[in-house]
Amino acid sequence: MNNKIIKKIRDETNNSSYIIYREKYIKNIKVDIIYNETLTDQDKMSNYIYRSLDYIDKIYDEKQLLYDVIKNNISNIKIKEINNYNDITKYLNNGFVILLIENDYSLALEVKKNLSRSIEKPMTETTIRGAMDAFCENIETNIGLIKRRLKTNKLWNDDLELGRYTKNKISILTIDGITDMNLKDKIIERLNLIEIDSAVDSGTIKSLIEKETKTIFPTTITTERPDKVVSSLLRGKVVIVIDNSPFAIILPVFLNDFFLSQDDKDSKYINNSLTRILRYIAFVITIFTPGVYIALTTFNQEMIPLELLTGFASQRSTVPFPAFFEALLMFLSFEILRESDYRIPNISNSALSIVGALILGEAAVNAGIVSPIMIIVVAITAISSLIFVEPELSNAIKWYRILFMLGGTTIGMFGIFIVFIIFTINLCSITSFGKSYMMPYTPLSEDIKNSIIKFPLLKRNKRNKYLTNNIIREVSDEKN
Repeated sequence: MNNKIIKKIRDETNNSSYIIYREKYIKNIKVDIIYNETLTDQDKMSNYIYRSLDYIDKIYDEKQLLYDVIKNNISNIKIKEINNYNDITKYLNNGFVILLIENDYSLALEVKKNLSRSIEKPMTETTIRGAMDAFCENIETNIGLIKRRLKTNKLWNDDLELGRYTKNKISILTIDGITDMNLKDKIIERLNLIEIDSAVDSGTIKSLIEKETKTIFPTTITTERPDKVVSSLLRGKVVIVIDNSPFAIILPVFLNDFFLSQDDKDSKYINNSLTRILRYIAFVITIFTPGVYIALTTFNQEMIPLELLTGFASQRSTVPFPAFFEALLMFLSFEILRESDYRIPNISNSALSIVGALILGEAAVNAGIVSPIMIIVVAITAISSLIFVEPELSNAIKWYRILFMLGGTTIGMFGIFIVFIIFTINLCSITSFGKSYMMPYTPLSEDIKNSIIKFPLLKRNKRNKYLTNNIIREVSDEKN
């Protein structure tokens, strides 16, 4: 039987040189040892597996069942019993050593090599006074970073595998008594229906579970910060942790969630309320400013003070292009510059930014391609958009910015008003896993106290309405 299993492994792996096969006899009973040397730690193999088998060879009594003796005396923490061939391939490709014992008994012993990087600072979500640890590509490490903050048995995880070839491990995290379990079951059901060759990154899974939402706005959010995951779990959200990915997925999320920051907890509620108001103002600026400028200078000049209108006219007198094309050209240049900034080595980033922002902009004005006021409009719009770190939200903002520009260049401020109605209707019609995307504004919920205006923590004494139990206190019932 063991020979058939080994032959099947050799055939499926095309006699890969990385799959090692060894034989060891314990009192005339053959034990086949199989492992993948690219995934296993050779020191662990020597110190735990081979030495343990040598010791078992000395103490083994042929009256005993060898399987039980190995299982009870092997120097290894994680031992899995194998019942079928699929389990053999699964554990073999996950850094386990397979022991095929005569009489069809088999064991898998974990001897994984450490192939992941160490815990580092967040790279995409910087913080001022928050935690300085970030997720890595190892799912056990990532869940450990969450568990060290949530020291409770109520943190539950449901595991599954995705990908025909990758067989990547996915963990769905919830807190019993806080998370709506119907939401969790719906997410697990959707994940089980996914059939794809590879699922090793958060972006792939994110796009697949968002398929029911016909909108360009994101209904999930990715994060590399464990403290943000813990905060989301305590607010009743579901978190998906993916092996080989340093980003976790939080869901459901609403538009207001993109205006919150983990650093908000470190400042007084009055000061933080001002910061959140500035974020909403930046959101309005980055969407509306180019379209409103085009509408005012193209159709509705009577709304501009005469002195300012004269200045705009003199600046644009040498520009041969209409305002819409001028703005589109500048935004296209900015997006190309930012994309280049992402792709080149970090050592060249600052040089490219200086060349693009200063020399290129000044040269465009001197050449009469764009007007100075358009440079100011594009700069204010671009700076305001940098507040939002979620790429999907930034892309959605870009599309609506173009729509507002088209509305402004066709029928002026009336076009801006029409696009604004479409924009509002779209936001109010979006659902995030069955919940309104505009919560806590429509419908009003308890979380309105943690939206634009941040209430003191002691006044936020109820959980959100989308939870199973919305009367559990957020602030320490354990002290009572």
